[in-house]
Amino acid sequence: MPKSNFLVVQLNIKGGASMLKLNGKQIVTQRFPNNETKVKDFEEYIEKKENILEFKYLTDADLVTLMFVKQRIDEAHVPCTLFVWYMPYSRMDRKIDGDLFTLKYTCDFINWLQFTKVVVMEPHSEKTIQMLDRVKPIYPVKDWVKAENLPENVQIVFPDKGAAARYANSGYKNVCIMEKRRDPKTGKIEDMHIKEGKVLPGAKCIIIDDLCSQGGTFAWAGSILKDAGATEVVLVVSHCEETIFKGTLLKENSPIDMVYTSTSIMNKEHPKIKYMDVDVASYVRM
Repeated sequence: MPKSNFLVVQLNIKGGASMLKLNGKQIVTQRFPNNETKVKDFEEYIEKKENILEFKYLTDADLVTLMFVKQRIDEAHVPCTLFVWYMPYSRMDRKIDGDLFTLKYTCDFINWLQFTKVVVMEPHSEKTIQMLDRVKPIYPVKDWVKAENLPENVQIVFPDKGAAARYANSGYKNVCIMEKRRDPKTGKIEDMHIKEGKVLPGAKCIIIDDLCSQGGTFAWAGSILKDAGATEVVLVVSHCEETIFKGTLLKENSPIDMVYTSTSIMNKEHPKIKYMDVDVASYVRM
């Protein structure tokens, strides 16, 4: 398998898919037979200065646990910043006929908890930023792939206009922007092509985006890039779901040579997946 050595940060962190950590220490929870959550007291974890509560979402029950933990912290009358690894319901970012506007309700719930600050890692869309109080979005991909450290034969590829807009101010020079057309009824991608830019002969391409599910879009983009002359194609996303194992992206004949991501949603091992470091305290202090 080709090695990709042009990313700035190396594999450094492992973690569970769902967790609450206060100031770097794991909050311990248990389940009663009827699935009620039992939270072990964590008084010794609470600091008089600003506290950092890390939240990783797995199920809706984690939101209830978040409420219990924040209420307990409030009893100590200390400030607390929430670090959200992946914003729950961030894809439900608009009101659709027949569906509830669940992102709005989730943001309302977090606002009700009244954190000093809410740091959201790669919030998917502006709606999350607009609806959360005292929010600061962060984009670790920009730190993993620093423009000033990229060799000349490396090209950045945005799979759609949304990704291009999200990382527009990152300083990347050799850029390709792709365009895709979806069936308006099924949402299935019917066509994809390079809209802006040109793949340099022998280029190594880095596809950058926020989230990977099964990865069909990225596999299609990778095929286009290699047909255009790229010698290597890697994918860098802040979030990756376990559904990636159901698609073709990790297959031996996949056009994607490596996937770089965080443990925000999963930490399942695979030779083609490398988990990147996220320095929570550093981002909170920014």
